[in-house]
Amino acid sequence: MKMSGNRFIIYMDREDVLNRPGHIIETNAVALSPSAKFSAQELGILLHKDASSFSNMDHARCAVTSRHAVRQVASAPEMRHLSASVALMAVQAVWGHANLVERLRRTLPDGPFLVRSVEGHWINAHDWRALQDVLLPRIWNYGLAHKVSSQYPFFPIVLKGLVRIAAWKGRRAARPWVITPSRKLKNGLTQALNDAGASIAVLQPTAGGLKDYADVIRNLCAGSRIQNFPVAPFGDNDNRVQETLALLHQMGQSISNDRVRAAWELYQVYFARAVPSMLAIAHEGSALIRTLQPSATISYETNSWVSAALMEASGLASVKRMVFNHNSQPPSGSSIANTVLGTLFYQRTCNALIDIASLWSPASLQRLKGISDMRGKPFAKCVRLNYPVRKHVRQAHEPLRILHAGNYQNWSDFFPWIAETADEYLAGIETLAATVESLENVELTIRVRPKREVDAKTVEDRLKNRHNIRVCGADQNFIEQLAESDLLIAHFSTTIEQALQMGKPVLLWGSTDRYQQFPAQTLPPGEMLVDRVYVAQTAEALPAMLRAIRDARDIDTGTHEHSLRYGFDVNAEGLEDLAKDVINKSLSQLE
Repeated sequence: MKMSGNRFIIYMDREDVLNRPGHIIETNAVALSPSAKFSAQELGILLHKDASSFSNMDHARCAVTSRHAVRQVASAPEMRHLSASVALMAVQAVWGHANLVERLRRTLPDGPFLVRSVEGHWINAHDWRALQDVLLPRIWNYGLAHKVSSQYPFFPIVLKGLVRIAAWKGRRAARPWVITPSRKLKNGLTQALNDAGASIAVLQPTAGGLKDYADVIRNLCAGSRIQNFPVAPFGDNDNRVQETLALLHQMGQSISNDRVRAAWELYQVYFARAVPSMLAIAHEGSALIRTLQPSATISYETNSWVSAALMEASGLASVKRMVFNHNSQPPSGSSIANTVLGTLFYQRTCNALIDIASLWSPASLQRLKGISDMRGKPFAKCVRLNYPVRKHVRQAHEPLRILHAGNYQNWSDFFPWIAETADEYLAGIETLAATVESLENVELTIRVRPKREVDAKTVEDRLKNRHNIRVCGADQNFIEQLAESDLLIAHFSTTIEQALQMGKPVLLWGSTDRYQQFPAQTLPPGEMLVDRVYVAQTAEALPAMLRAIRDARDIDTGTHEHSLRYGFDVNAEGLEDLAKDVINKSLSQLE
């Protein structure tokens, strides 16, 4: 896509378009998100025609580049000297860098570029290194995964005293402590722990003000069952911090791809912000954990700055560590998909910082059992989630109620092949909406998460007003919304497994020519829905598939064998049983 002599202005989002430099006349612009693309089109801005295309081959190239970079960093000699939590986050970081810069390489034309910085200034970038220097921090600032806020408190010793008081009160009330990095664990586990008689201690970095102390004191006085315990970061000049940052910097020399290596160098600023808190939670946090004497430490996933450090701290304190992950990570017949899913599974659910992997999905259990070369593989603790039965059973004269609840990966946290880009996601929605509009007795609700690349406003603007289509945000409880629907449509999402466990049929739609989350029926059903998962691989196949699903009689969702493929049966432990196992310290029992 080389166009020498032209400067390309890069629009990351709608705000870039609205704040474009008025004194510059550009002949080519590149929109990196649908929200930027459609805002530019409304203003008559000429967009470079090839810049938004990202093929299946491009996805595959990203997967190869990221796998190679991970292998190089994981085998770097410095890795042996890092703390376990920092090492885990280093692997995640280089994986993200490689996916991001390879996607940029295959999306953008050759420069020079005009790009907006984090501060809002328009900067000339004459080559790729200059572009990455300006654009990557902007992209990283989109993602919460790259942020950790921590300030040194006034009197850190006071916090340690408050923890001792909390430990004494917990023992006196006979409410054992459970350590978590967040006040809200997925799938209702926080409430189940509370009902089982646990107190929850949330360890987080300090904010650096009097609020650190006020919140703890107020909760202690109120007898709150969820207590925040801030941990003071190490100082920037602490030898442990300096040594870790030096190791991380040196590790960049093991990366052969010059663009990935440049991203790693740029990311040192983010490491410098996170490492003082990570090391403090891992080491000082372990002392607090020993004081509290908890039953276990539970996290939604391991691959965040705080969660990784908290798992390391709990290991140092000899406390059982459990991950209760919410994501869908099924095995796949595609080698590329398995590479990406395997990395995600390792980072989130199955690594050396985890003792027990609590799984709610038979597909995830299958993936865990398929790992044979991991020393100290986590125990599997299978849990049956009590999803509600459908609230509405459709009668023959009623419309088919479809819920689209897919998702896409932001630039800031992009991973290839199995996930869709924002452009792919929106293209799938537009095709689906056009098809549904042409069908009788069908209603479509499109649930859109509040993300800047494609938000509900972008979808509404593109679809306009259609009589049988509604666009909504994520305010309504998803499970309730799903229970009121007859069919779920998505490409790759946890929502698919949730629907299947509720006995709902699912239609895979989107980039299904590249990846399918589950084996699916490609032929439209006859008079009866004889399977749970269907797929439309092309736009031409979509109308016939939707008509057939609309006209088919649904199978018995309560007892049919097809529903049992995707959820554990009634003999498996429920969420309440898991909570009791946690506080009774019986987590080591296998499924």
